[in-house]
Amino acid sequence: MVDLLEHFPVKIYSDESNELAEEVARVIVQQVQENNAANKHTVLVLETGAAVLDVYRELILLYEAKKVDFSNTIVFDHHEYYGMPADHPFTIRKFMQDVLLSKINVKKENVHFLDGSVEESKLQEYTKEFDAKLQSLGGIDILLLAVGDAGHIGFNPPNTAQDSCTHLVTLDNWLIVDAIPDFSEIKYIPKRGLAMGLDAMVKAGKVLVIATGDNKTEIVKRIVEGPVSEELCLTLFRKRKNTFVYVDEAAAVKLTRKLTPWFVQDVDWKEQANRVKAVCHLSEFLGKPIAKLETKEFLQYSLQNLIKDYPIGILTREVMNVIESKIVSNEGLPKDKTVIVFSPHPDDDIISMGGTLLKLVANGNRVYCIYMTPGTNAVFDHEVEKFVFNRLNYAKHYNDPELVKKEQAHYDKVMKSLKEKAASPFGMKDTDEVKFIKMLIRQAEGASTCRFANVAGYEFLDPPLYKSGRAKKNPLSQEDIDMIWGVLAKYKPEVVYAAGDLTDPNGTHRLCLRAILKAFEKYSAAEKPQLWLYRGAWQEFHPADADLFVTMNEHELQQKRDGIFRHQSQKDRPPQPGHSGKEF
Repeated sequence: MVDLLEHFPVKIYSDESNELAEEVARVIVQQVQENNAANKHTVLVLETGAAVLDVYRELILLYEAKKVDFSNTIVFDHHEYYGMPADHPFTIRKFMQDVLLSKINVKKENVHFLDGSVEESKLQEYTKEFDAKLQSLGGIDILLLAVGDAGHIGFNPPNTAQDSCTHLVTLDNWLIVDAIPDFSEIKYIPKRGLAMGLDAMVKAGKVLVIATGDNKTEIVKRIVEGPVSEELCLTLFRKRKNTFVYVDEAAAVKLTRKLTPWFVQDVDWKEQANRVKAVCHLSEFLGKPIAKLETKEFLQYSLQNLIKDYPIGILTREVMNVIESKIVSNEGLPKDKTVIVFSPHPDDDIISMGGTLLKLVANGNRVYCIYMTPGTNAVFDHEVEKFVFNRLNYAKHYNDPELVKKEQAHYDKVMKSLKEKAASPFGMKDTDEVKFIKMLIRQAEGASTCRFANVAGYEFLDPPLYKSGRAKKNPLSQEDIDMIWGVLAKYKPEVVYAAGDLTDPNGTHRLCLRAILKAFEKYSAAEKPQLWLYRGAWQEFHPADADLFVTMNEHELQQKRDGIFRHQSQKDRPPQPGHSGKEF
């Protein structure tokens, strides 16, 4: 039954593991090895985005372990910003060079990236030559794609023709919003781009499609189970049977086999978790309270085997009791223990578990907030202007000529760099000084929240994974893991809280959780602290899946709001808003 509904082969992997990346990398390496053995080249078309960074890390590790030789691999990209100089730090080619190509042995002459600096009068000739070059090499062996929130393939928007060749496109709102984290402000983002046509892509030998995070649930369901439509370009790939889809649990939740498995397969109703999931889903889908669900509704939605063994009255009371047992206040939380709250950014703790954080302190726990990244990418330039303005005027207030001279020079230097950035048509990377000021701003806000919550202590980390110079982070390294282990060894927590909402736009939460889980592997079974995952800003637990619901009264809710409002640089219009439209 699953095969009848799902029009692509789909593999589903744990949210927290690296198995998805390992499998995709294995498929790529296997193709390269087979072609090398046959003295053939491999044409690989690469993807950008947070979802593929772990794949590139695995490819690098396999290369370093001498498991694969890329010297006969030919690399293309399938999109590029148009109008930008080829050496601009925010181009797709620069991203690919930094995260992968500089670390493996692909020959320079075997790299064919789209050039967004070509004059428009020469563009038609250039794109024809690009397509001809790809065709002369025998086409694509492996095409790597990451699913966009709206179903884009690179810069190809919905309704792109299947027979399209490489072409110039106008970037739509979805693509522009996606680009904000790299360019820092929308005014710097190019309005046009070059996109490889679908004709070459559909004919690839293998197409490997990756989707991660619960912001991809709707689009994954449409791609895998929906009708073929040019409105959703990936559905056009079904005809050649060459496409394989790799998703994590979060992205897969709306596939029928995950959301309502009883429609397509036998379900073990002896498992209480399955009974709870089915009843919660039916209640949510129908918009009816659990206690008011009727026999006809269970029958209508293929749950006859469930109510055959579990009468509706007993079943609904059981599910309500299970949910009620998960609802706790102070009494259901740890007391008098050493607690670490890991927060990927300086505001995730107060936004996503602020009520719990305040209750943990009230329960007499020794709570330490550990901020895993400095958050410098998410600060507007005008916040930097305010910072240096205040420093200068503070010095003037005390009428110290030497201090004023020093602060004036600092003010002039910072303002000069910000003006140069503002004058640049596509923006530029922040200077080290500006990045440092942005870090101080985020740290001051995080420290203010910690003092407000009266926690025992806090630390700000600056791990290698955050030092990519772009919104998309570096792959996880051993140094990142060792840094987390150092924190655990220092504080010796009995309970640890970590962010479990893995769908933040740039993949930071996912990397941070993976670093924590890797560090936890160093513990013996007897030493390992209790680990809880919290969610809130980007992703929420379904009632059937959550282990605890922590209540807040009106006063506690206001306290949480007050703590959140300490993060003024993120208020009203966050620098990296994603597509949700939520402030917090």
